[in-house]
Amino acid sequence: MPENSGSSNDLTEAAITPRAADHDDVIVRSADYDDVMLRSRGHFISTSSKEKENIFFDSSTTSEAILECLHRDIIACDVQLSLFVGAAISYRHDSSLSPFPPFYLDSAGNKDIKGIQEAVNVYPTLVDLKNQLEKRKCKLTPKQLNLLRWIFEGSQSLLKLRTLKQSSYPDILKNIGIQLKQNHPKPNFILEVSKKDTESWDARCESGETFHGFHGSRLDNWFSILNHGLQQHRSKTSKFGEGIYLSSDLILSLNYSTSGVGWSRSLLGSTLSCLSINQVINHENVKIHSDCPKRGIVEDSEGGSIPEHHILVRDNRLVHARYLMVYCGKSTKSADDQQQIQRNRFFGWIASNKVLVVLLCYGLLLVIVGLSNSPWIIRFMAKNWK
Repeated sequence: MPENSGSSNDLTEAAITPRAADHDDVIVRSADYDDVMLRSRGHFISTSSKEKENIFFDSSTTSEAILECLHRDIIACDVQLSLFVGAAISYRHDSSLSPFPPFYLDSAGNKDIKGIQEAVNVYPTLVDLKNQLEKRKCKLTPKQLNLLRWIFEGSQSLLKLRTLKQSSYPDILKNIGIQLKQNHPKPNFILEVSKKDTESWDARCESGETFHGFHGSRLDNWFSILNHGLQQHRSKTSKFGEGIYLSSDLILSLNYSTSGVGWSRSLLGSTLSCLSINQVINHENVKIHSDCPKRGIVEDSEGGSIPEHHILVRDNRLVHARYLMVYCGKSTKSADDQQQIQRNRFFGWIASNKVLVVLLCYGLLLVIVGLSNSPWIIRFMAKNWK
């Protein structure tokens, strides 16, 4: 069960301050604010190394773009940055940090993951960043600002998150056929998800029957999931056949949505867990609990027919993420958080130094073999272990 001990709904005017009254932008005060949406400004095109480093490096233009995103929906910006950081600090960053910022690639295509990790470590809270940018006292480098803009504006997929009013949750969920029961953990935030292919998806759904299902995953997967969509080949669960696993039961999906360490300066807290609500086209390649063999059984299933509350999507094109439910952990790092951070760093070092690790292991093996054949060691062992 994902950790749900903290609540970011306690964010108040003291935590997130409004702009001056002469601005028309909607300002975030708490979870109950008017619906807002991030505006996309385009995406990066892979070019030469020098051009990559100069993309959007006009400091004033980049600062204005970041400020606009923060004024429109600071919670959505915070979530996007937290998911990016969760992927960047993961020992699985080679696969989880996708798409990768093009201006952190060198001319040979090597990823500067260390540079990204250093950048996210110096970012102030988004409230402080907003104040610094408004007062023109921000000390971040152009490249660090550029990374923030790339994240907030949705990278290549033009990902947009729109934070919903808490009072609208019941009606929105009811409209898509979902009702949270009293024993269901309530999310701290629900955000609407859209990207560059959402409009074409909506057009497809107009002529077909659809329903919705939950999907849970570890925190460091969500940056990739939201940008690329749920992918069948990345699913590790295959008991009932290969495909994308969803559920009509929130609790069942929450079992797979473990809390993870994200951005340490997040307004939502240092640990988060996420769950997506996905729209599914009702098709024979979507397997559900049913007595009909075409819908309830998969040929390569090891567990038999699809059990109740399970949904197995066998085609990536039949599912689309519509909402992201965010569960916030504690705002300060607990002992468990510290341990998880250390584990991420340890496994991250191993992943970044695979050749060195193999050589060290090989050297250790040679030492062990050499010592085991040493006459001195054999005499010592015979003398002391009789």
